Amino acid sequence: MDKENKTAIWNFVKKKDYSLPDKPATEKARSFVASIWNNFFSEEKQKSRVDIQSELHSVPQTLLDTIAPYPDWKNAAAQVGKKISSWIYQPASDEALKIFVAPNGSGLQEILSQLSEAKEWNIIPNPEIKQLLGRDFSWIDDLNFSTEKPLVVPQLDKFFLRHHNGIDHFRRFMARLVNSNQRCVIGCNSWLWKFLNQAMSFSENFFEPYFLQSLGANELQDFFCQLEAQNGVNLTLFRQTDSGSFVLPMLKTYEGQLPATLKEAYETKTDDFPSLFIKKLALHSRGIPLVAWSTWRSSMNMAPEEEVAEAAKDAAAADRGKTIWVKPFEKISKPEIPSGLGRSASFILQLLLLQDGLPQDLIYRLLDFDKDAIAGTLYRLRRAGLVVLENDIWRVSWIGYPEVRRYLSQEDYLMDSM
Repeated sequence: MDKENKTAIWNFVKKKDYSLPDKPATEKARSFVASIWNNFFSEEKQKSRVDIQSELHSVPQTLLDTIAPYPDWKNAAAQVGKKISSWIYQPASDEALKIFVAPNGSGLQEILSQLSEAKEWNIIPNPEIKQLLGRDFSWIDDLNFSTEKPLVVPQLDKFFLRHHNGIDHFRRFMARLVNSNQRCVIGCNSWLWKFLNQAMSFSENFFEPYFLQSLGANELQDFFCQLEAQNGVNLTLFRQTDSGSFVLPMLKTYEGQLPATLKEAYETKTDDFPSLFIKKLALHSRGIPLVAWSTWRSSMNMAPEEEVAEAAKDAAAADRGKTIWVKPFEKISKPEIPSGLGRSASFILQLLLLQDGLPQDLIYRLLDFDKDAIAGTLYRLRRAGLVVLENDIWRVSWIGYPEVRRYLSQEDYLMDSM
């Protein structure tokens, strides 16, 4: 895939241009790709393929990390750089701050960190939590804003706590930054952006931010193909377990090494892609990269190697690649809200989204609930797959995000608009 296509999926737009992925059209009775598959199998071989599906097992972690690795974000960072390329040379007082907004699970922190590394721009260090809880504001005065290069704040939520002292620190920090006229690129998660605008009319003080456009089916397809190639040429076929149809186009994942009989057909017929699976996943994930990525990884299975070879020989020799079997979208196990959660659950989930993760002791301090009730709710949500504990930080899981968002909407909580 050429460089231009690699960067095309990352778009940063004004709010009026932001949109969610389209709903998929009704599935065709018999897709072109499925018909190719069936033409290569006799009735007996199709029966054996059904038997193979009963023996599928999870993809080993090492292989999963090869064919669907964590994104490196370099292409997304390059797109941010392009978006602000002319701003770098403008007088700082014209528009000192560039704010980028994206939902949790968009990789915004990593994107802006990559940008700062590539441009050699300094990141403003995060304050310590104990500083935000106290009344000593000297850390703000100690910040060095005297630099000709722009500064970067990858996560604005690290300068904010929903606490009376924390809000004072945030206000003073932002006032100092604005009054310095120092150019600064700021990343803000969409839940915090909504809260700041609702509670503090935050956006009225700044120029309109850029929003990370959701990945539609086409962009999501390219995203997964890029990930498959991120660690080198892996030659992977992704097929759906119930039909054998291809989930990703082989011309991209198999680097053009198709047999002539299939290659000719694929070069002249492309309207079966993006596949219905990818279209459904784009809608379900709201086009959020890591939400889609985590669901994509959970959909993958393998059959024993000798059976993969038999099932995949119509497309390529077994020693030239791997066949990964993808569950139908409806068969993917997705987290659900447990029944009988207490009142603390919705407060906890909204707080975790607002702050993009918190240590447990700080959750106790910021919420007026019994510690045992909070701890019990956190562990119930964790067992349900809706939150995770990583490096002593609780956050909403990427795969659980759609369900958490649905639940908070149902509970009539303040929602982000992404």
